[in-house]
Amino acid sequence: MTVETRAEIAPIAQEWDALARRTAAAPFLRPGWHEAWLAAFSLGRPLVLTAWRDRLAGVLMTCRRGGALMSPTNVHTPAFGILASDPAAARSLAQALFALRARTIALDYLLADDPVLADIDAAAAAAGHAVVRRTLQRSPYATLRPGDDVDARIGDKRARNLRRFERRLRSAGRVEVEVADGRERLEALLEEGFRLEGSGWKAARGTAIASQPATRRFYTDVARWAAEAGILRLAFLRLNGEGIAFHFALEDVSAYYLLKCGYSPEMRHCAPGRLLARAMFARAIAQGLERFELLGADDAWKREWAREHGERVLVRAFAPTYLGMADRALQTTLLYGKPLAKRTFARVR
Repeated sequence: MTVETRAEIAPIAQEWDALARRTAAAPFLRPGWHEAWLAAFSLGRPLVLTAWRDRLAGVLMTCRRGGALMSPTNVHTPAFGILASDPAAARSLAQALFALRARTIALDYLLADDPVLADIDAAAAAAGHAVVRRTLQRSPYATLRPGDDVDARIGDKRARNLRRFERRLRSAGRVEVEVADGRERLEALLEEGFRLEGSGWKAARGTAIASQPATRRFYTDVARWAAEAGILRLAFLRLNGEGIAFHFALEDVSAYYLLKCGYSPEMRHCAPGRLLARAMFARAIAQGLERFELLGADDAWKREWAREHGERVLVRAFAPTYLGMADRALQTTLLYGKPLAKRTFARVR
């Protein structure tokens, strides 16, 4: 096994994508996702660790910032990890990460049940690094089975309410669901979708896609990449041709990944967001998908549809040096508060 470091994604993007397809990796581990993230949020200098045998066997995307190596992640990242064809490749990349002798290694949104966490812990211990791990979020998802009944999933009372909302909506005109892959009219669909996603409280709080130029650029670039890759899904619930609810999602052979959604506040009395979710669940089941990933935080509305959760964790590893210990003291202040930080500062002194 040979491990190399690179400063660019483009020269290995084709082989990287081939590895992702062979391993059935989630879209968030593919080069197109990382290129969109780096272009929008730019966290230090890219550093790509690659493992090779006769072909590319593993990739770990990081960014170098000062004396730290960090995952290219933020609140818009559903999941992060090491992409590897086998455990040996993952282990080699974990060891190579610590061989770079960064004073701090910061990896966020790792899956708590990912076996690579054990490799990271082992590599950190061998390098003498102190490791801190904390849960970031619990993201809901639903396991789908052929023949599942969507109404049975949400319960009789909620199902009756949704049927009532649907009748109310149909009394106002023509109701239809459109699912586009972005190969046609992409910019117009994004403009319409971003407007729906940002309507209401999201715009007021500044959390909508269109609220920040960097965020808008990220989702636009993701959409362009995903449309070309054939995994973009822009879903609309329409009343008389006008969009009243929206999904920005990615879809591969196994799962539907809901990244962003929104609806028209003026149509709240018809629950358009819930009606679109119901339609997309039914579609996912009909297509034989294995999971419906609602992603993000464990919001109350998501519990109507999904009772399973995937835990995301952050990992901080600190070198056994004065600078590493100082970083650890600062990070423990941010993560756990003053008491633990005081004990850590005492050790540094």
